[in-house]
Amino acid sequence: MVKERPVLYVAMWAYALSFALTAASNKTLAVPGYYCAAGAFVAPFAMDSRFVKLKTIADIAVLISGWINIAFLVSLTIRWRSGNGRAFRTLRVITLLMIPFCWIVLYDERLVPREGHILWIASMVVALFSDSLSSSRDVPAASTS
Repeated sequence: MVKERPVLYVAMWAYALSFALTAASNKTLAVPGYYCAAGAFVAPFAMDSRFVKLKTIADIAVLISGWINIAFLVSLTIRWRSGNGRAFRTLRVITLLMIPFCWIVLYDERLVPREGHILWIASMVVALFSDSLSSSRDVPAASTS
């Protein structure tokens, strides 16, 4: 028997798509999701960056925002390998608690969240709770008669 998880597959497709869409903007700038993700991940480690000292809550928010995608993918990997155990449930909560730090960064940079950001968050939430949302039914394996 094979477990069917169509909700997870759709969520992961939407997650990937969100990086191609506009994640944030202001009156003169539209920032794609992949740029936000890469920028948040790299900014704290840039040699001449003000983030190295982590003096303000905005600096800490950038650092945490840069690790959300890593935490999300690691949590799904743990679920794939070990099931819905304690490690997965803990990392799922940590991932969800990291999301509001993105809003601090957006506010600090005077950006408005757009469709890519909304799809990114929605797809992560759906993927992290896909076992609860999916009708995960047993599908008989293909038989060769």
